Amino acid sequence: SDADRVMSSLAQLKELFPPTDPSAAHKVNVQFWTYSRHGPIASHREVAVPEWTEVEENYTSSTRAGLDRLMRDFRPAHGGQLILWHGEAGAGKTFALRALAWEWRDWCEFKYIVDPDSFFGEHADYLMQVLTQPGYAEMPDPRAMQHMAMGGDFPYFPGGPPGAGEGSEAWRLLVLEDTGELLTPDAKAVIGQGLSRFLNVVDGLIGQGLRILVLVTTNEPIKALHPAVARPGRCAANIEFERLSAQEANEWLERHGAAEPVGQPTLLADLYAAMEGREAGSSVSVSFAD
Repeated sequence: SDADRVMSSLAQLKELFPPTDPSAAHKVNVQFWTYSRHGPIASHREVAVPEWTEVEENYTSSTRAGLDRLMRDFRPAHGGQLILWHGEAGAGKTFALRALAWEWRDWCEFKYIVDPDSFFGEHADYLMQVLTQPGYAEMPDPRAMQHMAMGGDFPYFPGGPPGAGEGSEAWRLLVLEDTGELLTPDAKAVIGQGLSRFLNVVDGLIGQGLRILVLVTTNEPIKALHPAVARPGRCAANIEFERLSAQEANEWLERHGAAEPVGQPTLLADLYAAMEGREAGSSVSVSFAD
């Protein structure tokens, strides 16, 4: 019944239980988009992510050099808005994607497109809603409201993009995983206008004035992609995810306490399989009895 006593108690509670730093849990907020019978739907989820320094030794030297430039020194709007990652399945592209989300957390929102064929296909409203939707920092996020109600400061993007100064508007990264079929020379014949719309988002009229980056991962070799995709000026980064050489693979196994060496270039997934006592490329068969 005493307002002063209430405020004093709240102040004491805030001193005893200060608001936690959202980055302390090593999680980032990712927005997942899909198209339903009711139109575009977004869901938010916190995803656990590693720092780049935790996973950089998972990659061969050339791949690591390209990723390092993205993780540490990348400046958006310089050299194109498309980021292309290609290589065999199991080479560690998803590991790197999670690390990128952590390293860019101060200035970039991650939007994961679950169904790229629909996004660039017949549903134009899907594409436009994602591109024009306000960012997290402009929306009443429940965590931000709770944090500020406790008297804390909750800037989603405290640093702004590299070189842009503090308080700059956030960039958005559209993530399209395993989307090689969208970028092949016969893409138009297979999925209609998807390739054209994709290129228009990257550097056409649709994407003009929007702080949008697009990251595509594909298991297709680069020579199988449409030549318009990877041309200079459109592609800010073109990184091939290669197998670790036999020497790099054995050094990796030694660091992780494995005694059995390999004698050939090896995929990252196969190294983790070896750590778990499984053969490279093996699978587990489970049967269900009546």
